[in-house]
Amino acid sequence: MKRFAIALLALWLGGCATLPPALSPEAAREAWGRHEQALASLEDWTLAARIAIHTDNDGWNGQLQWHQTPTAYEIYFNAPFGQGALQLAGDSHGVAMHDSEGETYTAPDAETLLYERLGWRLPVRGLRYWVTGLPEPDKPHSVVYDAAGRLASLQQSDWRIRYPGYRRVDGVDLPEKVFIENHALSVRLVIDRWQFKST
Repeated sequence: MKRFAIALLALWLGGCATLPPALSPEAAREAWGRHEQALASLEDWTLAARIAIHTDNDGWNGQLQWHQTPTAYEIYFNAPFGQGALQLAGDSHGVAMHDSEGETYTAPDAETLLYERLGWRLPVRGLRYWVTGLPEPDKPHSVVYDAAGRLASLQQSDWRIRYPGYRRVDGVDLPEKVFIENHALSVRLVIDRWQFKST
């Protein structure tokens, strides 16, 4: 029994030894500055993810693909078991939604359109930045950094965003999981694939 306890202690200590050391507040800010600069250069990217959206009265699970350019975006939602598919396409002139029944709906912005058609107040404008691990520019926010100087959590525009994991893609750390919630809506993204090009 004693040997077993010693072995467990050794495994635990070994696991602890692999954790990155915590950064001082100054070092974390410096690391974040470098990371933020790398992320800000990503202006054309695509992600593929599993998504779960929950409200007090409803829930929705499916697949998500998002292609973002500097001036426009296309977002595809695909739900299993015949629940249908949606496409959002937007730019500075507005946004259009195409559903699986061939109907098209338009609005000045995606937030308005999703609320009118689905009842979700999903912050697409903020999500464009949050999914890459950045705060939305020019809006008040508070952050907590992880041991590598990346965002561990973010509070912005009445939303709390958490980043349980990152993966390195072409030399840049990008979120692997993004959890977004407020008092009315919870969104969980598990990102399976990132593709991007720097400009």
